[in-house]
Amino acid sequence: MVGFDTIFLYKHQDGIWSDHADDFHNRGFLFGDGLFETMVFTKGKIRFALKHTNRLAEGMRTLSLGTEGLSQISEIEILLNEIWGDKKNLRIRWNIYRSGLGKYTPETNYVLESLQIHTFYPAPKLKEKAYISQNIHMQKTSWSHCKTLSALTYVMANQERKTKGYDEVILTNADGYVSEAGSCNMFWVKNGIYFTPSLDSGCIAGIGREVILEYFKKTNIPFSEGLFKVDELLPADQIFTSNVTGISFVKSIENKDYDSRLNEGLEGIFKIK
Repeated sequence: MVGFDTIFLYKHQDGIWSDHADDFHNRGFLFGDGLFETMVFTKGKIRFALKHTNRLAEGMRTLSLGTEGLSQISEIEILLNEIWGDKKNLRIRWNIYRSGLGKYTPETNYVLESLQIHTFYPAPKLKEKAYISQNIHMQKTSWSHCKTLSALTYVMANQERKTKGYDEVILTNADGYVSEAGSCNMFWVKNGIYFTPSLDSGCIAGIGREVILEYFKKTNIPFSEGLFKVDELLPADQIFTSNVTGISFVKSIENKDYDSRLNEGLEGIFKIK
């Protein structure tokens, strides 16, 4: 499939989607006041649709956003099928932000929506070089597990990563516990046991993360979810990152090499057939 430039679709208050914005100056733009879901559309369906629905509902409760008029994923699927049919694989960013303006204090809890649509590309199989940021740290809050529009921490982390010439950045929280990567959750394996930071580390409740943990439970693979220092990560046998687009194995962290052989079982969770 040939790639295309990003397409934006906006849902107006009359419920009609169009490619023209009524007003860019909204609370999402001004304050990062909202949420988003990054989703994969394949074979005419949003993959892991129920998980996206549940995570969004949790985020809206946390941010006190109203659900009146909010689209259902099934409606978005119908829209995408009308435009592209069921033969295209797309990456969809569904943005939900509080309507009205005001200053820091919201005028309303009603929401508006937009869709940002890209050609889908799976996560890279391998990330050659990663490092642990010493300057940028995650912070645990009552909303840090949500995918909010306030993403400056990740922007600055990836700006630093790009400047340093690495393929991935690993972030810790202020207490020195491993939290997540630049746009992914973290996993590692030591002596056959898988480890991943808990949400108490300040990481996002990733859909890919949730699916992997369910796979571990279903297949009786031993795993531990908790708070881990960097010195518990570095001796790992294998390290990988995950998000809804798939998993990527990390080849090295600051001159230490890791097993980067692909895991067919894990990859099969995200494989588009």
